[in-house]
Amino acid sequence: MKRFIALFLLLCMALAAVPAMADDNYIGNMEVVNCQEWVSLRKEPSTRAQRLVKVSLGAIVSNCQQVNDKWIYCLYDGYGGYIMAEYLEPSDGRLTFSAMMVTYADGAPFYPTLDSKTPVGYIPANTIVRNCRIMDNNRIYVEWGSRCGFINLMHAEVYNEMLHFPRQITLHTNLFGDGYEKALPDIKISVGDDFPIKEYDHSSYEYDDYMEADGTVPKVTFVLHTDTVLNHVHLYNIELVDMDYETGEAIYTATLENIEYQLDSEHPLFVGAVIWGDMPNLAVGYADYLGIYHFAFIEISGEDGSLILREF
Repeated sequence: MKRFIALFLLLCMALAAVPAMADDNYIGNMEVVNCQEWVSLRKEPSTRAQRLVKVSLGAIVSNCQQVNDKWIYCLYDGYGGYIMAEYLEPSDGRLTFSAMMVTYADGAPFYPTLDSKTPVGYIPANTIVRNCRIMDNNRIYVEWGSRCGFINLMHAEVYNEMLHFPRQITLHTNLFGDGYEKALPDIKISVGDDFPIKEYDHSSYEYDDYMEADGTVPKVTFVLHTDTVLNHVHLYNIELVDMDYETGEAIYTATLENIEYQLDSEHPLFVGAVIWGDMPNLAVGYADYLGIYHFAFIEISGEDGSLILREF
């Protein structure tokens, strides 16, 4: 099952999460200027910090946020980092998209310049191209691997992982089997002062126990974080469809709820969700550094009522 899901996830781009900043610091898309060939996207706002990637002159960086007078945080080529403010200026207003998918069955002709008549290659159908910018002559500036150039507008469409990733999948697992409880997941979970939820006693759990006075069901807040870098992080609402209580074989439907393209040590994921009862209703999926996709239930511990992650 994991290999089947991983085939879908190989199509997904790994975009970094954006650090929390005030809204008035948000700029949007910006263009690289005032350099000869490229500028550095750095891990920290310092010229001594690690260079994550070179960003070419004229390239568009997205989700830009002003850190201070010297540095701007932005996203580029799947990385989140910092560029010196003197090398960026707001985009000229052309439509820009972080990713588009080539939809032309024969592949999109790839042109080296805006006005080229002869393509230098063809980008295969279903390929994801990045940092796309709609030009005036119905061509699109795109970055394809390490190359940049232009394709025709009619040959691509905006890529949205929520559209291209299946919204609902079926999970088969064995709750009693050795494969259910594995090594600790790469993702960790932290909770606030509202945990444990209550003294754990599954025999007394009722839906009404979680109702507020006004009849609403309260959400609990927790944080998913990691010491490494994880891509394609997805939250799922899960529902038990069938279970054999003698063998432990269970079937769940998992409905995609939320996407975070990347988690790392500096960019945790804050989640608000309703979790009640002793049967899990929420799961998290992620791809490790080998590209292997993992699932973990988010459950209430049977020992102290806290939240735990249990991979299967």
